Amino acid sequence: MILAAIVLFCLAAGLGLWLVVLGVRYRRGSRALAAGHAGVALLGLVLLGRHIFSSPVHLLYNNAALLFVLALFGGLVLLALRMGNHEHRLPPPMIGVGLHAVMALSALLLLVWGYTHP
Repeated sequence: MILAAIVLFCLAAGLGLWLVVLGVRYRRGSRALAAGHAGVALLGLVLLGRHIFSSPVHLLYNNAALLFVLALFGGLVLLALRMGNHEHRLPPPMIGVGLHAVMALSALLLLVWGYTHP
């Protein structure tokens, strides 16, 4: 189950990178791509949560889940900022995107490290 969560989070990271390229290079966003990014990440978080609550305590998995939840809240803030703009084609502020990405990638690294070093 952890491996499936890792694959889903990697897919979400790829979709997020695509969103960053759209925002930086083309100065626009994509709601469908953002929804796919959020959906895949939420599915990965659900799988991680199911594993955490149904197996023995693993500190790295718990820390990764906490960072993913913080990244989720960061993503919700980015969504609120984007929906607050009158021009919906503009990307959100890149400093917020950077913080969101750093939290999520740190969590992904913790998750992979915990998976490879039981």
